[in-house]
Order: sequence, then C-alpha cells, then structure tokens
Amino acid sequence: MSSLGVKGWLRWKNFILPAIFPSYVTGGITAAGGAWNASIVAEIVSYGPHHLTATGLGAYIAEATATGNFPKILVGISVMSVYVVAVNRLLWRRLYAIAERRYSL
Repeated sequence: MSSLGVKGWLRWKNFILPAIFPSYVTGGITAAGGAWNASIVAEIVSYGPHHLTATGLGAYIAEATATGNFPKILVGISVMSVYVVAVNRLLWRRLYAIAERRYSL
C-alpha cells in the first residue's frame, strides 16, 4: 500500500475492510449458529444430583420432550425454526448479498 501512497483510514476503507468483509460475514453466520445451538443446549444442565434449569426455548423443548408432550415439542421447534429463518433472511442474507455484490473479485 505504501507504493500507492494510501495510508491511514483510506487504506482501511478502500483495501483492508473490503478484503475481509466476505470472510467476516461467513464467520459471523457460523459463529451465530454455534452460539445459538450452545445457548439452547445449555438451558438445562444435569450433573449428578445437581439439576440447573434456565428459562428459555431450550428448556421449554427439553421439558416437553421429557414429558412426551408432542404438541409442545412441535410449538417449540416451530418457534425456533421461524426465528432462525427470520434472522437468516433479515440479517445474514442481506449482508452476504452486499459481500457478493460489492466486495467480490
């Protein structure tokens, strides 16, 4: 970059950020999916005689599964699916389209 005379914020704005943006979006999608799965699973923890339960969608689905309440299981999985699809369409798909349109080689 020094041979082009580009320094400071201009260097970041025109070279570095456009170069990393597509990878950043892909990494964000992957990290958000992993974090979502971990938070759902971590709402109920059993270790020996200790049982910890948080209030949330994962605990709702786990409780419904433990009691065999299939309508509640269906509602929980449906809410989870709608949430994931909405976040993907409203946030990640738009960011990915920007990355493809503006910052691809």
